[in-house]
Amino acid sequence: MNKFKGVAASEGIAIGKAFVFENSKPKVEKRIIPPSKVDAEIEKFKNAIAKTEDYINYTKELSSNNLDADYSFIFDVYLLFLKDTMLVDETINLIKSKFYSSEYALSKVSKNIIASFEASEDEYLRERKHDIEHITSKLLTFMGGDDFTGFDIDSNSIVISRDLSPSQLVYLIHKGISGFATDMGSKVTHTSIIARAVNIPAVVGLSNISDKLETGDIVILDAFDGFVIVNPTDEELMIYQKKKERYSTYIEGLKCDLYLPEVKTLDGHKVNLLLNIEINEELKTNILDISNGIGLYRTEFIYLTRGDVKEDEQFEILKEAVLASKGKPVVIRTFDLGGEKLSSLLPHPEEVNPALGLRAIRYSLRFKDFFTKQLRAILRVANFGDVSIMFPMVSSIHEIIQVKEILDEVRSDLKSKGVPYGDVKTGIMVEIPAAAIMADQFAKYVDFFSVGTNDLTQYTLGVDRNNEYVADIFEPIHPAVLSLLKMIKQAADNNNIEATICGEMAGDPLFIPVLLGLGYRNLSMSPTNILKARYVVTHLTIDKCRELLDRLEESYHKKMHYNILKMFMNEHYKEVNFYE
Repeated sequence: MNKFKGVAASEGIAIGKAFVFENSKPKVEKRIIPPSKVDAEIEKFKNAIAKTEDYINYTKELSSNNLDADYSFIFDVYLLFLKDTMLVDETINLIKSKFYSSEYALSKVSKNIIASFEASEDEYLRERKHDIEHITSKLLTFMGGDDFTGFDIDSNSIVISRDLSPSQLVYLIHKGISGFATDMGSKVTHTSIIARAVNIPAVVGLSNISDKLETGDIVILDAFDGFVIVNPTDEELMIYQKKKERYSTYIEGLKCDLYLPEVKTLDGHKVNLLLNIEINEELKTNILDISNGIGLYRTEFIYLTRGDVKEDEQFEILKEAVLASKGKPVVIRTFDLGGEKLSSLLPHPEEVNPALGLRAIRYSLRFKDFFTKQLRAILRVANFGDVSIMFPMVSSIHEIIQVKEILDEVRSDLKSKGVPYGDVKTGIMVEIPAAAIMADQFAKYVDFFSVGTNDLTQYTLGVDRNNEYVADIFEPIHPAVLSLLKMIKQAADNNNIEATICGEMAGDPLFIPVLLGLGYRNLSMSPTNILKARYVVTHLTIDKCRELLDRLEESYHKKMHYNILKMFMNEHYKEVNFYE
């Protein structure tokens, strides 16, 4: 077999020779040290932190030659982890209290933090486990006395590896690679984000490709459909060379639309393109300048490595985001976690089915003191900009009534103590079928809807999209999902409130015309999708989008649905279509 299937993480075509990069994880065994060695062991750990910090800063500087300076935030995140109290203080505590070696103490703490990320329902947060793995691996390397000396690699090579950290990728970019393929990873790792920032084609999640290839093999990287073709035929080489040239032309064309004053369809309908933001470092890019604001600011990252965060610390983090938005709207979603391993950071009971248990708004209402701190911080930052609060996983009117009562209590307390705060709009994340079906009733209690299409699709179809055995059942344009999306928008219109799409559909060229046909004019997406979304919207008319929706509603077959969408794409913006 010469064709391997993975996940397309960074679009493009690469053709070249494979370079198999050995990148194994350091092995750590349990080792108990004598009490007399505790101080020396802590010093070894601190020295490794200092060396890792130097290494990351070196990589950050190196990246400035190839990577837009706006993306330096990725390395700032790694530096943040090195200062994180949970990683550093807990490791030192285990060395002191359990007499663990620094390596074993670090590995224990690292596993706990990784478990907390894995417990998240949010894909972006789940994939932050790779950041911890990369940081831990580098710390262990330095604790073992090894230093990074680099290696030789031919330019235009295609790197094949078990995994790549952002720092390793920057070094490889510096060496002139043309693409990479890895056993591990996903579209939302920081390594993938860097690859997209510099237009380096990447296919990830290939399971064991690093064991299958040899250095020197001729490789085609199809980072549209997620294929790696090994030792291709002359015909395959010719086809992919033409595809590669066409994509280069398309990328140059995208840059022409970069500073349009506003995004409109061909028939003059304005569409607001907003950002889904995870951490403030993402706001150090210029992406806010070409968007209409932040449609979803996730607060989970604040807690995942810190646990229960003080109100003032939350306030400072959120204030930074609001000020960076320069008056553009910011929708802050309250805590949206739960799950089986959250108890390592915050109080949480054991549950048989945590995905449908005490999470999101249910968790916040159960732990009122925790919730109140977050609401106080949000109301305080509302004094600095256009801020709205969104509550996740709401399923009943009673929940939203409870939430608003607590919000009123917080306002009264701030006012009585003379603490400045601002007005906020309140909304809900419509992601449970119950909320969609009752959208008309909910609309009488809130100022806006944000539609989480990822979870709405999962809960409507009863399918886990991350489960490889049933992932093919996951279909965002399933008739039942489309029916709920239509119901939500009609309820919003009937009650004169806004409705925004926040799921992956919002930034996907296949689905954007469907959403416009349904009447949605606010799309919130990953920053990496903004340019492509601008291009798509400006090549559409609303009438054509409605016609597309009619055709989809006449069919009940998934394959037919996608054929209809691809035909529509080829008819109206074929420049975006590089897929099979």
